[in-house]
Amino acid sequence: MPTTVTVVGCGAIGLTSAIRLQEEGFSVTILTRDLPPNLTSAAAGAYWYGGELASHPSRQRWSLASLHRYHDLAQTRETGVALFTMLEVFQESIPDPWFKNDITSFRPATPSEIPAGYTAGFWMEIPIITPPRYLAYLVQRFTQAGGIIHQTEITSLTDIAPQYPLIVNATGVYARQVANDPAVYPLRGQTIRVNAPTIKQAFMDDATFTYVLPREDGCVLGGVSQRDNWNLAPDARDRDDIFKRCSSFIPGLQGAPIIAETVGLRPGRYSVRLEKEQVGSATVIHNYGHGGLGFTLSWGCADEVVQLAQEIV
Repeated sequence: MPTTVTVVGCGAIGLTSAIRLQEEGFSVTILTRDLPPNLTSAAAGAYWYGGELASHPSRQRWSLASLHRYHDLAQTRETGVALFTMLEVFQESIPDPWFKNDITSFRPATPSEIPAGYTAGFWMEIPIITPPRYLAYLVQRFTQAGGIIHQTEITSLTDIAPQYPLIVNATGVYARQVANDPAVYPLRGQTIRVNAPTIKQAFMDDATFTYVLPREDGCVLGGVSQRDNWNLAPDARDRDDIFKRCSSFIPGLQGAPIIAETVGLRPGRYSVRLEKEQVGSATVIHNYGHGGLGFTLSWGCADEVVQLAQEIV
């Protein structure tokens, strides 16, 4: 039985799957069309947040596994993972999040801390990831452990099945073509990164998809979530709307110079697909459809990829 695994995809999902497989003794090769930072993962706002929006019964378990990994990674600067305090606000009262006892700090916001027009809020310390540095760290970790990365375009799993007996499919939104899965659709995201070194705390209003994320490479402002939009070019109207929304909550952002604008296509699906399938002579472990929660779920999903691979072997 195979002890060599081929991972298709080199984003956060593919790299964490590859590294976890290595940790359990598998020999791993990654096939990818694009290399970091030219990937959807590199364009993400990239923070850990509970996995509530992922439609899968294992989402909390996956989220916690990732949280524990990020707490460890945040101890070393070169990983690109750091802990930040975030204020999340709500227009109506809601229960405390399920993970409040698992993060390093949590408390309800006082009325004076909540912006006008909102009813409730939480202060919490969560991992925020700087994707370019983080993905570079994962690539280095993977290759130093003997992993090989081949840059090549894969258009169909059927085409490569005769060559690779055990495949992990981590192709994100492109699983629509690669795995012939019409349930996959793009959720277009756009962020702007500004120079705002005085902003030290993160902010999120999930109802309007507004967030402010201080990172080592600038302060990231977002965002949008546009279903079935494949456009990878920054849109000026989206940029202006994002800046307006974020500045209304944090006036200190007004006039901050823009460093970069990024666009990425989140892999939308009615549920995360993490399962085995026989494709020709190959066994494929699918690991895609995480929507905007790839970073939140990645390490937990990678643990399950390992379990499935061990069952196959």
